[in-house]
Amino acid sequence: EFSQFYEAYMCENVKAGQLVQSLSAIDDDDPHGGQHFSYSLSPEAASNPNFTLKDNQDNTAWILTRRSGFRQQEQHTYYLPVVISDNGLPPLSSTSTVTVRVCSCDIDGDIMSCTAEPYTLPVSLSRGALIAILACIFISLVMILLILSMRRHKKQPCIIDEDENFHEN
Repeated sequence: EFSQFYEAYMCENVKAGQLVQSLSAIDDDDPHGGQHFSYSLSPEAASNPNFTLKDNQDNTAWILTRRSGFRQQEQHTYYLPVVISDNGLPPLSSTSTVTVRVCSCDIDGDIMSCTAEPYTLPVSLSRGALIAILACIFISLVMILLILSMRRHKKQPCIIDEDENFHEN
């Protein structure tokens, strides 16, 4: 089985052939080592158009991209079943799944967000700035409504002054 839980993160602008994750395994039956592990994709994932698995023949394997141009809005998570076999007697194998998440990254390749968002903000506009802008717009609307209400109230006098009330007799 895998030596740890693997959850890989990759940028949308990843290139074909780029390393996504390095894998290693342990044998719970023989924790002292000395065994050789081989890695392969499970039969249902062997013809995967997105990822390939390279067995390094040194008890490690690499998950590599087969293509470029992943889009977080199209699919933000991929599940890759990997078969790990040992050279023990009898030979045993297990299947473990690697989770690969597609992330939006900045120009330097630093991850910004790994969740699919219906609306993405420009790099220069933070969520705090967006909230401040919306609060200003809300306050402006409230002030406009108050001013209009006060103008309407001025047109209708509250007290009728007797001197201003002229009637012809």
